[in-house]
Amino acid sequence: MKNDQKENYVVSNFFIFFIIISSINGTGLLGFQNILAKNAKHDGWIVVLAIGISILFILWLIYKILQGESSDIIAVHNEIFGKFIGGLLSIAISIYFLAVSIFVIRTYLEIVRIWAFPSVSVIELGILMLIIIYYIVSGGFRVITGICFLFSLVPSILFLFSLFFPIKFVHLNNLSPILNLSFFDFIHGFKESSSIYFGFETILIFFPLLKNGESSKKWANYAIIYTVFLFTIVTLISFSYFSIGQLLNSKWPTLDMIKIIELPFVERFEFIFVFSWLAVIIPTICLHLWCFCRIYKRLFDIKPRISLVVSLLIVFMSTVGINNYFKLEMFHKYVYVVGFCFVYFYIPLIYVTKIGRNFIKKKLDNIEK
Repeated sequence: MKNDQKENYVVSNFFIFFIIISSINGTGLLGFQNILAKNAKHDGWIVVLAIGISILFILWLIYKILQGESSDIIAVHNEIFGKFIGGLLSIAISIYFLAVSIFVIRTYLEIVRIWAFPSVSVIELGILMLIIIYYIVSGGFRVITGICFLFSLVPSILFLFSLFFPIKFVHLNNLSPILNLSFFDFIHGFKESSSIYFGFETILIFFPLLKNGESSKKWANYAIIYTVFLFTIVTLISFSYFSIGQLLNSKWPTLDMIKIIELPFVERFEFIFVFSWLAVIIPTICLHLWCFCRIYKRLFDIKPRISLVVSLLIVFMSTVGINNYFKLEMFHKYVYVVGFCFVYFYIPLIYVTKIGRNFIKKKLDNIEK
């Protein structure tokens, strides 16, 4: 598909590698081991690989959906369901992207409060973060892409350095027994843990802003493969460093591991790690909020700066409203369920519907001829 966007709005295809990595990371790498331990036990690393393979398949479906004249999911909705129903479906997706932004920022604020400054005001820190986010998102998609490019490899740098210390204390026997899950336990573990990869679905919105969307597929696949590799390595080290019981009782296993790091010039390395993670979550939040604004620009021609201000106000009020960890966990469950249905049910459904529609249309055209 040839892109009809103005040259100063689009980005080169290889940037999708950094965009997808940034869209996935968020706060998942800090605590996903706890979810895996609850649902997959010692076979957590196998589940991580299996989910990664499924995400590659979903990504293939997305590229199939966006082939031809369909520039993004909004165009697909209008093509299949008409403007009214299609618009409602697009609005539903925008709410999901907004909910992800709320969850990521509120989770990070909770981590800062627990691990660094227990007395810090969520309101003050939240306002500071929202100002930064407004400045980035208002600059447009190319600015967000630049931020993703700069910060997408931060997790790798942090982990390569941080995991060097706990790797000296790993016990490989903690990984056994292997292949001890029943089929139903595996499916349950897969379902409960799949959210660690969510975020890549933003490609459904920013796809038209790639210079040649269809040829960007290899870079998107590389991004997923890289992320799977990173998650697998962290899983193997975490599961061999901790016992399953310890992982079940640790909400943020990654932060628990790096607590052992002591350097001559800094005693509490986790402080540096936590605040460095701001560079990881900012691109994630900015990309999801940009997608939110983009949908309303496409549907109602609302200026992005207006929808951005509205979305940031909603994020701020929601962040203040989620004032304890129990509410945050409940909110996470709702976001996860919606995300799981969106990725594993809705995207395949749209693919099948589009294929069926095109088949029927082709048959009718042949009859008319």
